[in-house]
Amino acid sequence: MNNFVPSYKNEEERLKIRKEKDKKDKIRNIIITAIVIVVIVLVCILSYILINLNYSKYEHYESKMKVYGFDKVYDNSSAKTKEKVTRSEAVKMILSCVYNVPDIEGIAMSTDNTYSNAIWVEYAKKQGIIGQEEVTEENADDTVKYQEVLVWLYNIKTKILQQTPDTEAKVEVKDINAYNADQRLAIYDLINSNVIVVNTKNINGNQKLFKGKLNELIVNFAEEYNTITVGDARININDERLPSNVNEYPYTLSGISKDVYELDYINRGANGFILPIDFYADNKQYYAQIKNFVESYYNYLVNIDYNDITVEQMTRKLKKYALEEFNNDKLNEYVEYVKQNHIKLTGKVTAQLPCIYFDGENYRVRIKIELKIDSSDTDTNLLFDDSLSGNIEYKDDEYTLYADIVMAKNEGSDSLFVKEETIYTMLVKPESNIVNTGE
Repeated sequence: MNNFVPSYKNEEERLKIRKEKDKKDKIRNIIITAIVIVVIVLVCILSYILINLNYSKYEHYESKMKVYGFDKVYDNSSAKTKEKVTRSEAVKMILSCVYNVPDIEGIAMSTDNTYSNAIWVEYAKKQGIIGQEEVTEENADDTVKYQEVLVWLYNIKTKILQQTPDTEAKVEVKDINAYNADQRLAIYDLINSNVIVVNTKNINGNQKLFKGKLNELIVNFAEEYNTITVGDARININDERLPSNVNEYPYTLSGISKDVYELDYINRGANGFILPIDFYADNKQYYAQIKNFVESYYNYLVNIDYNDITVEQMTRKLKKYALEEFNNDKLNEYVEYVKQNHIKLTGKVTAQLPCIYFDGENYRVRIKIELKIDSSDTDTNLLFDDSLSGNIEYKDDEYTLYADIVMAKNEGSDSLFVKEETIYTMLVKPESNIVNTGE
């Protein structure tokens, strides 16, 4: 009887054990829940970091897209890295890159198709850049895959630029077996030509393309093949040749000394002043015309010969490039002056692109003037328009000059035309052996 335990005692013990077990279970569940939450948060943070790390590799291309004016070509005028790219939009962007134009109406024939970017797509088909069924009215707005754009860009290089491809397997691409023959050629060539530089180990070409990757292709392709320059000019890639004010230019050219770019602008700091880097994006389609007009106009002025100069000749040679019609009396006066003084000049004028800016009142284009005075009975007012500023005296027989000449738009065009000014007043590098002696 001494070992007898009342039932209520057993129940108390059972309840006590149950409470302790429930407490432990509750603590365990709290710990497990906390661990799960922490794991989920860590996974989310890690995923966010990895995703943004992937995007961040491409973000610096955004700024260059803006400088080069390519951001405006996107359907929404945005080059933001994380945004996706449609099939027709990708075609438009790579064609815009190779021709350096915001629209293709001056290059491509018009089309009756009305789907997104149809004129670009139809042109690409005619040039053999894309297949007839690769971009259609039905899929034009679908997101494009990276591997497709690589082939299209490769086709542009070989068919439009007629560049010899370099398709040797010089680097290891771990997922190269995931691609067909055309895609492999494009991948190796674009890696070898430094167009693909951010990620060359795993192309991940089957992924939907985001703008960061396309920005990389466009910027590197434009710089590698100089599609943003005029003619055969090449972008400077030598750090030692970069001017100290390189950030004021969209690019600099290898054939122009950095000292030329470092010469100060006229009226810097004036209200409305626009640097070359800010001027380029909205006006790049006019640079070839500007170069042509400036060089044609001033090359005539530094190649005057008293033996054959006439008013008719001057008018014919200059009127196409000049902002305003010439005063016949002034032309007659200069022609007679040249003949009487046996003036013969030879020289060469070269536009120093991309040094084009707005000084608050006028557009300015930097030029290099190589001038030789072959014969003259006078040392005064040898160049046309010298007399506008008094009497300009030339003490030497040869000169290399730099001037920021004036251009302006006429009422009927956005193109720039040369305004008459005295070269002496537009010099940006002092020349002690050319002086203004006054009236």
